[in-house]
Amino acid sequence: MKNKKTLLLIPFATLALAGCVNTVSSSSQATSQSASSSVDDYQLKWITPTSTPALAFYDQGKNENWVSSASPATTVIPAFGTATYDAIVFDGVSGLNLVKKNNWGWKMAKWISGGNFYVVSTLHAAKTDFAAGQTITGFVKSGNAAQTFLKLSKEKWGWTYDDSQATFLNGVAEVQSAMISDADSRDYWIVADPIYTSVKAALAKNGKTLNLISDLQADWKSAYNAGTIPAAALFVRSSSYDAHKEVFDKFLSETQTRVDNSIDNVASVTKAVTDYGTDDDAKARFGFTSAIVTAMQGNGANKFAMIKSGEVTSVKAFANGFASIILGSTFADSYFLS
Repeated sequence: MKNKKTLLLIPFATLALAGCVNTVSSSSQATSQSASSSVDDYQLKWITPTSTPALAFYDQGKNENWVSSASPATTVIPAFGTATYDAIVFDGVSGLNLVKKNNWGWKMAKWISGGNFYVVSTLHAAKTDFAAGQTITGFVKSGNAAQTFLKLSKEKWGWTYDDSQATFLNGVAEVQSAMISDADSRDYWIVADPIYTSVKAALAKNGKTLNLISDLQADWKSAYNAGTIPAAALFVRSSSYDAHKEVFDKFLSETQTRVDNSIDNVASVTKAVTDYGTDDDAKARFGFTSAIVTAMQGNGANKFAMIKSGEVTSVKAFANGFASIILGSTFADSYFLS
């Protein structure tokens, strides 16, 4: 009888154990579902100019949440005043000034690049060639390149010209097209790399020399005993950041990793740009080809002037060092992501 009772207990024990297993399984599943539901899958949307800023997103070419534009004056600047995007890359100090003047809800989060701006000419060889009536074409009048040129040329070089003699196009890509079409049509052009390198090579094929009138970065440092000209910076929409902080923090970290790769792991960048499509596809999406990246970033040259991790220790100080000279004022803590 004892044996029979023991045998009868086994199925009940097994059932009890199975019940425990099912309870644990259900509990684990509930925990897993709860953890899964807590993950923020918000799809962040951002817009940048093509050319240098686009290098920070070299592997995002097929990401539909990223808009790149060759005409920042008509697309990127207006984006600050809409709710279309969560992040914007634009001229840093110019962007801060727009945010301040219009009381827009954006904060500067990080710097992408420093200035690589130049004044060039096919008609003249030096600053001393300037004379009344000569013409100038640049890009985005409110941008750092244009503002640097306007201050240097009038205060330090002694150039005197009327506003009608200086024309500012909607983006550096438009300057590129105009120069390749007829570089002799204007006395001086303000450009930025990689456009400068591309245009110089294109003109050389036609036997035309593009003279370097000013490396604005070098002239700026010398004239004002100042540091690097800040260029592109990444801004975040305050309300979006507050609602999706983890998503933004990941985005900012990944952006910095790509910036670092553009200096230290150029092969990965060129592969991504090549994989995106043809050279024409790459030019339209990024503003440069993989060959340009190799030529300008290879061997640590960093001619795109990308800002590596740790190079800027204070986002605010880097901005205000330039703003204090250009604007005669600085920006408060509230304009920067803390």
